[in-house]
Amino acid sequence: MEGTYDVRIARSVVLILGNGFDLDLGLRTSYKDFYESQYCPKAYPAPLIAHLNKKWPGGLDQVRWYDLENELLNYFLKIREGYPKVNDVITSKEVEFLNKVSLDNLRRDLYADYDAQIESLLKKDLLSISNLTSCADIEIPYLDDLKQSSIWRDQKALLLIKDGLSKHLAEIEQEPIRDGSLAFAILGVLMDLSGVSVYNFNYTELPYMRADQDEKIHYVHGKIDEENIIIGTKDDERYNANYDFLQKSFAPSFNPPSVVYSLLASNEIVIFGHSLGRNDSQYFKAFFKEQTSLTNTRKKTITIFTKDEKSEIDIKRSLQEMTDYNLSALYGMNEINIIKSSTLVHDRRPLAKFLKRFINNDTEISRILHRLKFKA
Repeated sequence: MEGTYDVRIARSVVLILGNGFDLDLGLRTSYKDFYESQYCPKAYPAPLIAHLNKKWPGGLDQVRWYDLENELLNYFLKIREGYPKVNDVITSKEVEFLNKVSLDNLRRDLYADYDAQIESLLKKDLLSISNLTSCADIEIPYLDDLKQSSIWRDQKALLLIKDGLSKHLAEIEQEPIRDGSLAFAILGVLMDLSGVSVYNFNYTELPYMRADQDEKIHYVHGKIDEENIIIGTKDDERYNANYDFLQKSFAPSFNPPSVVYSLLASNEIVIFGHSLGRNDSQYFKAFFKEQTSLTNTRKKTITIFTKDEKSEIDIKRSLQEMTDYNLSALYGMNEINIIKSSTLVHDRRPLAKFLKRFINNDTEISRILHRLKFKA
């Protein structure tokens, strides 16, 4: 990490990083960025993909990764009502046609009995025709996959999302980061502490890490360079066995670090750009519940960096759920600070107060504050 700091105040700190951290660094890692990239499998003929394509017709600017993960469960609950074929992208008659198609005989006139199905698949962009003559050649890019069940294609769709996201992130990870960002400044301050543990919920490598800092960093949902990233929902009893694959814990590479134990053992928790949403609540709920218990005698200092008032409200709603609607007790028994980057543009005093917890040098704190350049 660029730069050193004069005096570090010894603390046992857990740093939690979410997608907002990468975004503040200037990395194009939002769901919208991925969806609009060449790597998103939005043309793959699975009902899951069709559902996601239609989900946010008003635009993707406000869609976050936890919205996608929430939607995976919503999708299953929707198809359960009409399970299994009512939500598929193809009809039973179209499947009958596809099962008759031979790769050795792709002339349209050989399948005259299925003209209606050919026209329907053509409108769905699942089939193409070379010209308008009766003996034109037809092409069905996903022929083998379309012959499979909708469940099979949904499972492959999730794998394609993971693979596509890995490729997208590998590409954007080569781009320069904003070293004047708040995220970069906070990381620089905390990574030089001897007692810090970092739990990164992103799949990208942290910037400019030294080799001796690697052991401090835990990648909760995998890394793109290790090809083991995890996307999905938290465990939910409403799933049936056919759709277990939508749950994170059913991924072959699922083996998360023990976040809760580190949180309980620490003096201070810093959360940057993580929504604390329900699909990651299994990593945090036991900790936040403990911090509202009357038998708990360990007060914690918890600082949460987020973007604006809307994201602050979303976080408080998540904290309410994880404390069984006992948010007041969490505040009353701990020191809770929520710092919004939108307000730091005009008033950096909350950040200066935070930095004083770790740096015993006013000149160094002023230097850090002066380097910050907030996005418009």
